[in-house]
Amino acid sequence: MLIIDKYAYTNKLKDKNPLAKFYFAIFFLILAIVSKKFYIHIAILSVMFFITITIAKIPLKKYIKMILIPSSFLVLSILAILISVSKGNGEYIISMELYNVNIGITNGSIENGRILFTRSLSAITCTFFLILTTPMNDIIYILKKHRVPKLLIEMMVLIYRFIFILLEEYKNIYTAQQLRFGYINIKNSFKSLSALISVLFTRIMLKYEHMEMALDSKGFDNEFYV
Repeated sequence: MLIIDKYAYTNKLKDKNPLAKFYFAIFFLILAIVSKKFYIHIAILSVMFFITITIAKIPLKKYIKMILIPSSFLVLSILAILISVSKGNGEYIISMELYNVNIGITNGSIENGRILFTRSLSAITCTFFLILTTPMNDIIYILKKHRVPKLLIEMMVLIYRFIFILLEEYKNIYTAQQLRFGYINIKNSFKSLSALISVLFTRIMLKYEHMEMALDSKGFDNEFYV
Protein backbone atom coordinates (compact mmCIF):
# COMPACT_ATOMS: atom_id res chain seq x y z
CA MET A 1 0.00 0.00 0.00
CA LEU A 2 2.80 2.41 0.91
CA ILE A 3 4.71 1.56 -2.27
CA ILE A 4 1.62 2.07 -4.45
CA ASP A 5 0.92 5.44 -2.81
CA LYS A 6 4.56 6.47 -3.22
CA TYR A 7 4.61 5.78 -6.96
CA ALA A 8 1.20 7.38 -7.45
CA TYR A 9 2.73 10.69 -6.32
CA THR A 10 6.16 10.32 -7.97
CA ASN A 11 5.54 8.69 -11.38
CA LYS A 12 6.06 10.59 -14.63
CA LEU A 13 2.33 10.67 -15.45
CA LYS A 14 1.11 12.06 -12.11
CA ASP A 15 0.54 15.56 -13.52
CA LYS A 16 -1.34 14.40 -16.60
CA ASN A 17 -5.10 14.82 -16.92
CA PRO A 18 -6.63 12.39 -14.38
CA LEU A 19 -9.86 12.06 -16.36
CA ALA A 20 -7.93 11.02 -19.46
CA LYS A 21 -6.05 8.36 -17.47
CA PHE A 22 -9.30 7.19 -15.91
CA TYR A 23 -11.16 6.83 -19.22
CA PHE A 24 -8.14 5.18 -20.81
CA ALA A 25 -7.90 2.57 -18.04
CA ILE A 26 -11.67 1.98 -17.87
CA PHE A 27 -11.96 1.54 -21.65
CA PHE A 28 -9.33 -1.19 -21.73
CA LEU A 29 -10.68 -2.71 -18.51
CA ILE A 30 -14.15 -3.09 -20.03
CA LEU A 31 -12.62 -4.40 -23.27
CA ALA A 32 -10.67 -7.01 -21.31
CA ILE A 33 -13.80 -8.13 -19.45
CA VAL A 34 -16.16 -8.40 -22.44
CA SER A 35 -13.68 -9.88 -24.90
CA LYS A 36 -12.94 -13.60 -25.15
CA LYS A 37 -10.11 -13.19 -27.64
CA PHE A 38 -6.72 -14.31 -26.36
CA TYR A 39 -4.77 -11.88 -28.54
CA ILE A 40 -6.84 -8.90 -27.31
CA HIS A 41 -6.06 -9.76 -23.70
CA ILE A 42 -2.34 -10.10 -24.51
CA ALA A 43 -2.42 -6.77 -26.40
CA ILE A 44 -4.05 -4.98 -23.45
CA LEU A 45 -1.57 -6.53 -21.03
CA SER A 46 1.36 -5.48 -23.23
CA VAL A 47 0.10 -1.91 -23.69
CA MET A 48 -0.50 -1.39 -19.97
CA PHE A 49 2.83 -2.97 -19.08
CA PHE A 50 4.68 -0.79 -21.60
CA ILE A 51 3.03 2.47 -20.50
CA THR A 52 3.43 1.76 -16.78
CA ILE A 53 7.09 0.76 -17.02
CA THR A 54 8.40 2.88 -19.91
CA ILE A 55 6.35 6.07 -19.74
CA ALA A 56 5.27 6.28 -16.09
CA LYS A 57 8.73 4.99 -15.05
CA ILE A 58 7.55 2.53 -12.42
CA PRO A 59 10.53 0.27 -11.53
CA LEU A 60 10.22 -3.08 -13.27
CA LYS A 61 11.11 -5.24 -10.25
CA LYS A 62 8.65 -3.43 -7.98
CA TYR A 63 5.92 -3.65 -10.60
CA ILE A 64 6.40 -7.39 -11.09
CA LYS A 65 6.30 -7.95 -7.31
CA MET A 66 3.02 -6.03 -7.07
CA ILE A 67 1.51 -7.95 -9.99
CA LEU A 68 2.55 -11.29 -8.48
CA ILE A 69 0.39 -10.73 -5.39
CA PRO A 70 -3.03 -10.85 -7.15
CA SER A 71 -1.63 -13.26 -9.75
CA SER A 72 -0.94 -15.88 -7.05
CA PHE A 73 -4.62 -15.85 -6.05
CA LEU A 74 -5.56 -15.97 -9.72
CA VAL A 75 -3.48 -19.11 -10.33
CA LEU A 76 -5.22 -20.89 -7.44
CA SER A 77 -8.60 -19.98 -8.96
CA ILE A 78 -7.51 -21.27 -12.36
CA LEU A 79 -6.48 -24.62 -10.87
CA ALA A 80 -10.02 -25.09 -9.55
CA ILE A 81 -11.45 -24.34 -13.01
CA LEU A 82 -9.08 -26.71 -14.79
CA ILE A 83 -10.36 -29.74 -12.86
CA SER A 84 -13.63 -31.15 -14.19
CA VAL A 85 -15.82 -33.70 -12.42
CA SER A 86 -18.41 -35.84 -14.23
CA LYS A 87 -19.96 -39.28 -14.23
CA GLY A 88 -19.53 -39.71 -17.97
CA ASN A 89 -16.33 -40.59 -19.77
CA GLY A 90 -16.02 -37.17 -21.43
CA GLU A 91 -13.01 -36.01 -23.44
CA TYR A 92 -10.43 -35.97 -20.69
CA ILE A 93 -6.79 -35.33 -21.43
CA ILE A 94 -5.77 -36.51 -17.98
CA SER A 95 -8.24 -38.17 -15.64
CA MET A 96 -8.73 -40.57 -12.78
CA GLU A 97 -11.81 -42.51 -11.67
CA LEU A 98 -12.95 -42.30 -8.07
CA TYR A 99 -16.18 -44.01 -6.93
CA ASN A 100 -17.53 -44.09 -10.52
CA VAL A 101 -16.81 -40.38 -10.93
CA ASN A 102 -14.20 -39.09 -13.40
CA ILE A 103 -11.92 -36.31 -12.22
CA GLY A 104 -9.52 -34.71 -14.66
CA ILE A 105 -8.66 -32.03 -17.17
CA THR A 106 -10.47 -31.54 -20.48
CA ASN A 107 -9.81 -29.40 -23.53
CA GLY A 108 -12.77 -27.23 -22.53
CA SER A 109 -11.47 -26.61 -19.02
CA ILE A 110 -8.05 -25.65 -20.40
CA GLU A 111 -9.65 -23.19 -22.81
CA ASN A 112 -11.82 -21.68 -20.06
CA GLY A 113 -8.84 -21.44 -17.73
CA ARG A 114 -6.72 -19.76 -20.40
CA ILE A 115 -9.39 -17.17 -21.19
CA LEU A 116 -10.04 -16.44 -17.53
CA PHE A 117 -6.33 -16.12 -16.75
CA THR A 118 -5.49 -13.72 -19.59
CA ARG A 119 -8.72 -11.75 -19.07
CA SER A 120 -8.10 -11.33 -15.34
CA LEU A 121 -4.42 -10.51 -15.76
CA SER A 122 -5.11 -7.85 -18.39
CA ALA A 123 -7.81 -6.35 -16.14
CA ILE A 124 -5.33 -6.31 -13.24
CA THR A 125 -2.77 -4.40 -15.33
CA CYS A 126 -5.45 -1.82 -16.21
CA THR A 127 -6.24 -1.34 -12.53
CA PHE A 128 -2.57 -1.08 -11.60
CA PHE A 129 -2.01 1.49 -14.35
CA LEU A 130 -4.68 3.72 -12.82
CA ILE A 131 -3.66 3.41 -9.17
CA LEU A 132 0.08 3.70 -9.90
CA THR A 133 -0.22 6.82 -12.05
CA THR A 134 -3.08 8.67 -10.34
CA PRO A 135 -2.73 10.21 -6.84
CA MET A 136 -5.56 9.78 -4.37
CA ASN A 137 -6.60 13.43 -4.64
CA ASP A 138 -7.11 13.01 -8.38
CA ILE A 139 -9.14 9.82 -7.87
CA ILE A 140 -11.44 11.69 -5.48
CA TYR A 141 -11.71 14.48 -8.07
CA ILE A 142 -12.73 11.89 -10.68
CA LEU A 143 -15.38 10.44 -8.37
CA LYS A 144 -16.82 13.88 -7.70
CA LYS A 145 -16.90 14.64 -11.42
CA HIS A 146 -18.97 11.52 -11.96
CA ARG A 147 -21.35 12.45 -9.11
CA VAL A 148 -20.49 9.53 -6.88
CA PRO A 149 -22.48 9.90 -3.61
CA LYS A 150 -20.66 12.01 -1.02
CA LEU A 151 -21.06 9.31 1.62
CA LEU A 152 -19.05 6.83 -0.45
CA ILE A 153 -16.31 9.38 -1.10
CA GLU A 154 -16.10 10.25 2.61
CA MET A 155 -15.86 6.58 3.51
CA MET A 156 -13.13 6.15 0.91
CA VAL A 157 -11.15 9.10 2.32
CA LEU A 158 -11.43 7.80 5.89
CA ILE A 159 -10.50 4.24 4.92
CA TYR A 160 -7.54 5.54 2.92
CA ARG A 161 -6.38 7.59 5.88
CA PHE A 162 -6.80 4.81 8.40
CA ILE A 163 -4.84 2.33 6.30
CA PHE A 164 -1.72 4.38 6.92
CA ILE A 165 -2.57 4.86 10.59
CA LEU A 166 -3.06 1.09 10.89
CA LEU A 167 0.26 0.34 9.21
CA GLU A 168 2.13 2.88 11.35
CA GLU A 169 0.67 1.57 14.61
CA TYR A 170 1.29 -2.03 13.57
CA LYS A 171 4.92 -1.25 12.79
CA ASN A 172 5.47 0.47 16.14
CA ILE A 173 3.88 -2.34 18.17
CA TYR A 174 5.62 -5.09 16.20
CA THR A 175 9.02 -3.40 16.55
CA ALA A 176 8.54 -3.03 20.31
CA GLN A 177 7.60 -6.71 20.61
CA GLN A 178 10.61 -7.79 18.59
CA LEU A 179 12.95 -5.80 20.85
CA ARG A 180 11.49 -7.74 23.78
CA PHE A 181 12.00 -11.07 21.95
CA GLY A 182 8.27 -11.49 21.53
CA TYR A 183 8.67 -13.72 18.46
CA ILE A 184 11.61 -15.81 19.61
CA ASN A 185 9.57 -19.03 19.57
CA ILE A 186 6.13 -20.29 18.56
CA LYS A 187 4.60 -19.93 22.03
CA ASN A 188 5.77 -16.33 22.42
CA SER A 189 4.75 -15.57 18.84
CA PHE A 190 1.13 -16.54 19.49
CA LYS A 191 1.03 -14.50 22.70
CA SER A 192 2.61 -11.50 20.97
CA LEU A 193 0.24 -11.77 18.02
CA SER A 194 -2.85 -11.80 20.22
CA ALA A 195 -1.50 -8.83 22.20
CA LEU A 196 -0.70 -7.00 18.97
CA ILE A 197 -4.25 -7.42 17.65
CA SER A 198 -5.77 -6.27 20.95
CA VAL A 199 -3.53 -3.23 21.36
CA LEU A 200 -3.82 -2.33 17.68
CA PHE A 201 -7.61 -2.28 17.85
CA THR A 202 -7.52 -0.08 20.98
CA ARG A 203 -5.07 2.39 19.44
CA ILE A 204 -7.03 2.63 16.20
CA MET A 205 -10.22 3.45 18.11
CA LEU A 206 -8.34 6.14 20.07
CA LYS A 207 -6.98 7.57 16.81
CA TYR A 208 -10.50 7.65 15.44
CA GLU A 209 -11.78 9.54 18.50
CA HIS A 210 -8.92 12.04 18.25
CA MET A 211 -9.62 12.58 14.56
CA GLU A 212 -13.32 13.06 15.24
CA MET A 213 -12.57 15.68 17.92
CA ALA A 214 -10.10 17.44 15.62
CA LEU A 215 -12.66 17.61 12.81
CA ASP A 216 -15.36 18.93 15.16
CA SER A 217 -13.04 21.61 16.51
CA LYS A 218 -12.34 22.78 12.94
CA GLY A 219 -16.05 23.07 12.10
CA PHE A 220 -16.32 19.93 9.97
CA ASP A 221 -19.49 20.13 7.83
CA ASN A 222 -19.58 16.44 6.84
CA GLU A 223 -17.71 16.98 3.58
CA PHE A 224 -14.04 16.59 2.69
CA TYR A 225 -12.89 19.30 0.27
CA VAL A 226 -10.25 17.93 -2.07
